[in-house]
Amino acid sequence: MSIGSALNRNGLPRIRQSKQAKQPKQSKQPGKAPAPVAPPTEPPPPPAEPPPVGPATTEAATSEAATTDSATTEAAATDSATDPSPAGSLSAPPAVRPAYAPMITDAPGLNWAGPGDAWSRAWGAHPPQAAALPAAALSGADSFRTTIGPRPTLFPPMPDGPPIPVAPPALIANTAVAVLPLGSARTAATGPTAEDIALVRRSLGVLEPVADRATAHFYAVLFLRHPELRALFPASMDLQRDRLFRALLAAGQAADDPPALSAYLDRLARGHRKYGVLNEHYGPVGEALLAALERYCGRYWDQPTEIAWRRIYRAITEVMIASATDDAAKAPAWWQAEVLTVDQVSSDIALVALRTDQPYPYRAGQYTTLEVPMWPRVWRQYSMASAPRPDSPLALQVKAVPAGWVSNALAHRTRPGDLLRLGPPAGTMVVDHASDTPLLLLGGGTGIAPLLAIVEEVAAHGRRRTVEVFYGARRAADLYAREQLLALARQHPWLAVRSVVSEGAPVDSGPTGTLPAVVGRRGPWEEYEAYVSGPPAMIRRTSAVLVEAGVPGERIHHDLPEELG
Repeated sequence: MSIGSALNRNGLPRIRQSKQAKQPKQSKQPGKAPAPVAPPTEPPPPPAEPPPVGPATTEAATSEAATTDSATTEAAATDSATDPSPAGSLSAPPAVRPAYAPMITDAPGLNWAGPGDAWSRAWGAHPPQAAALPAAALSGADSFRTTIGPRPTLFPPMPDGPPIPVAPPALIANTAVAVLPLGSARTAATGPTAEDIALVRRSLGVLEPVADRATAHFYAVLFLRHPELRALFPASMDLQRDRLFRALLAAGQAADDPPALSAYLDRLARGHRKYGVLNEHYGPVGEALLAALERYCGRYWDQPTEIAWRRIYRAITEVMIASATDDAAKAPAWWQAEVLTVDQVSSDIALVALRTDQPYPYRAGQYTTLEVPMWPRVWRQYSMASAPRPDSPLALQVKAVPAGWVSNALAHRTRPGDLLRLGPPAGTMVVDHASDTPLLLLGGGTGIAPLLAIVEEVAAHGRRRTVEVFYGARRAADLYAREQLLALARQHPWLAVRSVVSEGAPVDSGPTGTLPAVVGRRGPWEEYEAYVSGPPAMIRRTSAVLVEAGVPGERIHHDLPEELG
């Protein structure tokens, strides 16, 4: 038997069939040709195994591998029918998987909700007619809609795209959906009362132990009644399914503190513009909220409690609509950013440089929310690692965490030329440059990024003030930004840098131990303005140590990851 007959076209041993068809006997009569015998059918080669992937991209890579392998199998079947090579020759090596290319090359694309996507073009192609609402609809217990003025035009007309076969949902155009209280118009005009706030907080106390089930019911009602809203959320709801619901509950909890509530809702409204949230979406959300409250508040849900929640929700929507309208007059809902460089400084940390399509108005110490084309509608927070300068790109420091969808995509799969989306800048870690108060900057891991930006901004203002930087990591090899900090310290005598490691030998005879413990042994810090950045547990522990050391709470600045994105 030759090598060619023993191997199939993929270079694998031929497999004999378990049950072979009985071969007809050949005639031994002289001069009579034997009857032709059909060759045994060769089983198809086994599918190639997909290449290994990291834990952060297992789900996506599995789906992608299945698609690629299916295409490869079909191509192999076609080649086997047309391959003219002799049976004894070995087959060509299997096709190499194509290099990664971004799903979206001209953002915003079809996977995004906003100006220029399929959904928005459908609205433009089929403009819905504004319909007057009957008075009875506005006064009923289940009514949530009230008409406001038209939304301002934020973007120029987009070029026509491919035809959209399905018309957009029949929502009422140019309407703000607000929850109207039960009762007379005079009651509707009044804001939440002290009794309303007490009823809301009582229901929140009842809801807290079953918040997960209430959240699931909230989204079930929302998507069942209004399936068109599902496109505003990521494919996997496990990542942020409770953010909107918990935001509404947090707003209800802060209803008796109007300044704090307004500031909270203002940030919420500006941040939610990037999701494609429109005024007409508030009504369905209110309906689902009340449905979840009614189901899980049990005997504590009555007509006065429902009226209280309607008043609270009306106040929430009015503030959010006003904030979003004000922000729309001066800023886009998102910024497009082109990736310039991706530099790997370690196996799991990359320095990413971006160039936005228009000026990005941030302050040193703030962060952005970022979306990659590989995971549409999944947003993650990253602090800017450089002070804003018109001639410099926006710098990020990204650590690929286990099972981190966005971080692994940024650190390992993003290439120069890819397009990302940035939400508006946010964060409270900004420095008052009119003050001479000394600064204490405490950064762990990639938490050093916003502190680097703060140091650069302080240096740019030219004001001499004492700045103490403690840069902590587990091992010395993890202090990837140490040389950059030391270079800044050599240029500016008012800057002192101390590297802290919790494992291994000290760095430059510096302190060892956890960053909170080292800071607690030093000091005094009562006169300092402290800025803390890093993992949430490190931020909480370090803040507690600073309070114990006598630093007032209002002088400790940090941005713990917000639940609202």
